Amino acid sequence: MQSELNVSNITNLTIVTKIWESMVPPAFQFVLGVAGNAIAVVSLVLSRKRHKWKPFYRLVGGLALTDGGGILLIGVPIMMRYFSNFTYDFPQPLCDYSAFIISFMLTSSAMIVCAMSLDRFMAISYPFKYNVIERERRANIILIFVWVLGTVISSLALIGIGSNVIYYPGSWCFMNFVGTSTLDRVNSYIYSIFGLFVLSTTISLNCFVMVKLCKNVNEKRNDQRKRQSTIYNMILLLVFVIVFTLCWSPQIFLILGYAALLNKENPSRDLLIGRIAMTNSVIDPWIYILLRKENLQALQRRCGRFCCKVSSTDNDRQSDANFYLEQSESI
Repeated sequence: MQSELNVSNITNLTIVTKIWESMVPPAFQFVLGVAGNAIAVVSLVLSRKRHKWKPFYRLVGGLALTDGGGILLIGVPIMMRYFSNFTYDFPQPLCDYSAFIISFMLTSSAMIVCAMSLDRFMAISYPFKYNVIERERRANIILIFVWVLGTVISSLALIGIGSNVIYYPGSWCFMNFVGTSTLDRVNSYIYSIFGLFVLSTTISLNCFVMVKLCKNVNEKRNDQRKRQSTIYNMILLLVFVIVFTLCWSPQIFLILGYAALLNKENPSRDLLIGRIAMTNSVIDPWIYILLRKENLQALQRRCGRFCCKVSSTDNDRQSDANFYLEQSESI
């Protein structure tokens, strides 16, 4: 798609650039993100008798609602820009709205993944305290706290700490992390340092849980069903964390680099990293859909049957070999 975009930078210089950006990537993200998160929510509701809305699954539901709602709310103005061939104006109120939704979705999703890691950490390290406290209420409180904190961090530009600007190719708005003013840099530092804290905490908790799980997995005193359930949840969480780290960390370091005045403006790179960050919210629901406990159990059963067949075939071959060896020795 080709059009002209007037981009005003912080020195009020007007630059006319040609846009060749296709609408396929954002459209693809919008469809997959909304559909995937909707399917994930429906799957959680239909399987509620199995998981009984335990804290981990409540957090998964909160993650799906956050990602799906964010993509749905932000996708409409983005697609309007593409469908109008960038002739539709992006007024400042709509730009502020878009920047708030994107920031809220990314920060809240990151905190929910961190909360899921904390939930597994408490369940494995302090099982007694974990089971004594009212778990469902605790999960609801965590979700409310995450959404409130996400709202505060995403609203900094709206209350004057920094600003929101439109970015290449003119289809999305975000906090002005390329700005060099003191308030813009303060906002960038708050966002990036907070992101690094959430990211490092999530990785640390998961490393500890994985080590603890490996130590306890063979202990006979642990109930086999509970142990399997914990392993399934850890597989799901581990994939969540890997995808979250790969998608969100580039944006964190990019914004931190701009705040420290180490990066030079590169619109194409900023667009790519922004799309990668958004991809996390698109992939999350499909991770749950594909790696649900039921699917992992079915895969385990199939692998077990395959291994049994291979083992049976090997045993038959060994028996045949022993038979022929005995026959040859008798001859």
